This record gives sequence, C-alpha cells and structure tokens, in this order.
Amino acid sequence: MTGQANAVQQPDRPDMQADLARMLHELAGLTFDDTEPLETTAVRFLSEADRVIHGNRRPCRPAIINGLAARYGLLGQSPATLEETGRAMGVTRERARQIQKKHEALHGLHLRWPQLDAALELASRQAPCTESALADELLDRGLTTVRYSLASLRACAEFAGRQLGLDMKDGVVTDDPDVLTAAYRATRRLSERQGLATLLQVSDEVLDAGVVVTEGDVRALLATSESVVWLDDHHVTWRSSVRNRLVNTLRNLLSVHQPVDLLSARRAVENFWAYRNAGRTADQADLVAPTLTGLRVFCEWHDQFAVDDDELSATVPLDLNAELGVEAALLVELIRMSPNGVLDRTSLMETAEAYGINLSTAGVYLTFHPAFVQLDRNAWTVRGTQAASDVVATVQGQARARSLTENRDFRAGVTPDGRPWVLLAVTSNVRLTGVLLRRWLPRGTPSTRFELTDERGESCGTAVYNDETGFTHGLGTYIRRFGLRVGEYVYMCADPDEETASITHGGSDEMGRPMQTHSAG
Repeated sequence: MTGQANAVQQPDRPDMQADLARMLHELAGLTFDDTEPLETTAVRFLSEADRVIHGNRRPCRPAIINGLAARYGLLGQSPATLEETGRAMGVTRERARQIQKKHEALHGLHLRWPQLDAALELASRQAPCTESALADELLDRGLTTVRYSLASLRACAEFAGRQLGLDMKDGVVTDDPDVLTAAYRATRRLSERQGLATLLQVSDEVLDAGVVVTEGDVRALLATSESVVWLDDHHVTWRSSVRNRLVNTLRNLLSVHQPVDLLSARRAVENFWAYRNAGRTADQADLVAPTLTGLRVFCEWHDQFAVDDDELSATVPLDLNAELGVEAALLVELIRMSPNGVLDRTSLMETAEAYGINLSTAGVYLTFHPAFVQLDRNAWTVRGTQAASDVVATVQGQARARSLTENRDFRAGVTPDGRPWVLLAVTSNVRLTGVLLRRWLPRGTPSTRFELTDERGESCGTAVYNDETGFTHGLGTYIRRFGLRVGEYVYMCADPDEETASITHGGSDEMGRPMQTHSAG
C-alpha cells in the first residue's frame, strides 16, 4: 500500500481543525526569503504547510509536494490536470484529487511573499508585452529560474491571496484587452486599405472606434505583436494582410513601365486614390497615400519590390493584361500604336469606342489610372513614353483645330423660381466623356450629386458637380441612352435643395422654348 504511506494523513484529533486554522494563520504571517525564486518559495511553503497539516505524523514525500505545486500552477506552467498530477505524484488520478482536497485550506492565504509582489509589479509595468518578454524579464531580475507563463503567475497570485489584473490577448500580456484589440484591428484595417500606416493614423483609427489611445500607447501596444512589421520608427504594416491596396496599385504601375522614380510613383498612387476616395460612401474612410519616406521603407521591406537609388522596380514578373484588366491593357496598346505614342482626349476616346471599350471607364482611366500620364493640356500617353515637346504641341494643335469646327454653344442662368439651368451643344469631348468642363452652377454652390430624370420622369443616371473645378461628371449615361450626336443640344435644370435635375435634348429649334422662357426670367 505504497500510495497510502505517501498520502496525506487524515487528522484524527477532535481539535485538529482548530489547530490547523491557527497554524495556517501563523504560516500566513511568515515572511519568506526575498532572494529565492518564486518556484523555490512555492515548494517551501507547501512543505511547511504539509508539516502543519500532519502534525506529528510523517509528512508527504517530495513527489507529492511537487505534484501539488504543479497542480496549483506554481512552477511556471499552467495548472496541471489531475491526470498529470497523479503521474507526477506516482498515484492514481482519484488519489491525486483526494490529496488536493486535504490541502484545500492552503489556497488563498495572503502570504507575505516579497518576490511574488515584485514579480506582479514587474508584470504590470511591462504590460503590454509578449509573454516571452515577460518571462525573460522575470529571469533577468532573478525572480524565477524557469520561464513563467502568465497563467502560472496568475496562479501564484491567486494561491497567495492576490489579484493580477492582466490578461492574454492575441499573444500579448495586457491590462486592457479592448484597447489592444482595437489597436490591432486598426493596424490591420489600415494595412489592407492603404498598405501601411503611421502610428498617428492608427491612433486616429482607434479613436474612430470609440477608444482613446495616445500615439505613445499605440507604439507600446504594437511593439508586442509578431504580426506587426515595423518599417521604421513611425510606419507599420500588418505582416499577413490578405489584401493590400498599395501593393496592387504599385503592380499596376510597374506592369506598364519600370523602373519608376519614387516621387512619380507616390504621385501616381495619390492621384489614383483620389479617384477612389471620390466614390466612397460617407461611412468609408478615405485612402491616404503614403509619404515618400513611407513608400520607400514599405517597398524596401516588401519582397515584390526593390528600391535602387530612388528608382522603384518589381522583383517578380508582371503581366500587363493580368494586372490592368482587359480594357485598361487595350487602352495602353491603343496609345502605343499611335504614330507618336501621344493622343488628344477626343481621338483617344473615339479609338477606344471603336474597339468596344466602355467610354466612362476609359475616361476614368485617363484621369486617374497610374498607367496613363497627361503630358500637357489635352495630351495623353502611357507611363514611360518619352515624347518631345514639339510632338505634344502638334497633337494639341490638331485637337484645337478640330474643336473649333464644332458648335460650342453654351448658356447658363437661373429660372424665375431660382433653379439654375444650362443649355449646351454636344461636342465630341462631351459625347465621348460625359463630362461638362465649364461651370454652370453659381459660385459657392457646394459639390453635389444630382439624380437625373428625363422628360418622362424616369431616372437616367447621376450628375456629379465638383465646385472646386466647376466640372460636371456623369452625363455619359444619358448621352449613350439616347444616342446623342455632336451638335445636338442638352438642357438641364437643377434643384440644389432636392439634389435632383431634369434633363432633355434636341435640336436648336426644339431647345428654343426653354431658352426663351429662361431669358425672359
């Protein structure tokens, strides 16, 4: 009956429970050596207490004491299961449970345990930190001689009647899991949205989620995560982002031409994302292009890019069609096929239309896409094309001469009831782009989206007025629906308060009646 000889003996004196309570109180008043490590003190306390429990009887053997310490989680690891405890003690699982029960009075005493207090204070100061970093610090300070998990440190605190207000979240020891989660989520969202982020951007993003955290706190929180990549002291990214818009934009850019100087690459990203921002809803955050420094450190870190003397290139093969898509890739080839690699907007749009490219899409590409460059007024080419100034001047002159042959009639005013109106002759540029490049709303009218209705009251698209430029985009839907030709007239009358506008078209005679009415008004 070896197991019985080594087990805790049942107290048999009637007053044993009272004596035990008194002795435990005395044990709680002891001050243990503040130079020995936590695990040594834990075993020492259990041994002393075991002698109290047994009185004059033989105390438990060391394997039992060490097994109890492991069961309570006092030796650096999480509390052991009963199965593991039994194996360590050399007894059955059930016997281990009985032994633990006999020693339940030991748990929760407020012991005078200086090195535990020092360890708990150190953990609170270190947080947020990784569990590994905390274990290293405890070792360095001589508070332990084995690596302590947070679960074991908490078990020691609970055993000795203390509280440890730290939790483990995403592999990080923290006193505020909600703030940590918010910082991580913000960093990941920003990385997926725009490639990388500054600490200030992370702080602002966390604030938008309703959590106040300083830039310094963000630095401490992110420093603990293995998922966060520090590009430099101020820029971070998320290592395992499924999507990264900056990578996609740079691949678009470099699939057309490389190398590209970093400054040009940053401007291309900023311009392209400005278009993306214009189409985002109120609940969607804007894309913020990286600084030149941010772009450099990101590309130096990312394995798909290389930076050499301010020149950016790709380290992986890039296929133009795969990166840009069919329409944008075709548009690139159409420009390259032109005699000088430079086209005016109207000629380019007509060529695109002949090849079946959606005109609205082509217009967006020319204005914002990083593959295309506007060399000068009304002169476009593909990035990387070297065009002499006289070539650009020739293209501009030909476009201007053509434009002068078209009816460019344009009139604007306000109805008697205060509604602004515009009447314009359709030019090649308007027909192909759906963009009115002249201001027709009174200055000070804010940028507005007007829901368009035709003369039958049916919805026919959206016109977007930009007060900064005076341009109106979105007429292409109406122009294509009714097959308007160059020289026909379009009449539009807006209600800015309701954000609606009526639109109709016809010849000069058909448009005479509203013109006469509004002129009289």
